[in-house]
Amino acid sequence: MKQIIVIPEKLSTSRAKKLYEEFKYAWDKTSSKEKKDWGLDVGVVFGKVMLRRGRGLIKAIGNLGRMIFRECKDFTIAVYNKQSTEHANIRKDAAVKSIKSAAQASNKIINNIITLLKTNPKEAAPTLFLGFVGFMCGSGGVDGNGGIPDLDIVAGGIGNHRSIFFHSVISAAVLETIVFSSIKAINIMHSKLPQEHDPFWDSVINKTDWAEAFVTGACTGIAYHLLIDGTIQGNKAYVDLPVSMPMGGHNTIFVTNAAMEAMDLDKKKIKNI
Repeated sequence: MKQIIVIPEKLSTSRAKKLYEEFKYAWDKTSSKEKKDWGLDVGVVFGKVMLRRGRGLIKAIGNLGRMIFRECKDFTIAVYNKQSTEHANIRKDAAVKSIKSAAQASNKIINNIITLLKTNPKEAAPTLFLGFVGFMCGSGGVDGNGGIPDLDIVAGGIGNHRSIFFHSVISAAVLETIVFSSIKAINIMHSKLPQEHDPFWDSVINKTDWAEAFVTGACTGIAYHLLIDGTIQGNKAYVDLPVSMPMGGHNTIFVTNAAMEAMDLDKKKIKNI
């Protein structure tokens, strides 16, 4: 795993040159058909990750609607039977129990991470580090300024800031597609590498948790950035929406995209694509 993490360790010029030469060698050995098939697969992967996000949002909205309907029905029945107070107490107890359960689960996860860091720091620390790096790349920091969504300024200047193509799940889907498609490309080219090649390539195809950690962290950061833009910094509209709407509508789109990406965070697995 340590071979994969090149950020904390300075990558020498000679090794960087060697990696590039090995990549070019393997790419030149890859047939036109394999390159074409991979290129088509990139489009398929992008379609899959976008569809997955949409399905997740639709499912969440459906579950929320059913829950609201059930709660309204139960409350109406309780009022009809003159048991509204008892019903309120039952729901309060259920809410407290749910909060306690969530707190216990979070505490268990934290303890598991601490244990893993103590017992196997070589494996756990780099993965957690990449998750943190991904979050910072996606969000731009705690203030939500910069990061992947604000690359629209780099692409088109300040007048292009808050483009729908960057300030939405589209940017997260593109990032996920690039990272996971790159792994697929390396898998295709691996057998074409020189017999004596840098161990980096073997690490990439043998373990993908580093990529999944980075993608999950980055997409968490993007969701956080969009949430900030739709709430605390909800004073600037999208610049390229095809329809006109009040500021509240723009903020709703920001927050909806943040929610859509947040609901998809546990699905960043290369096996899913």
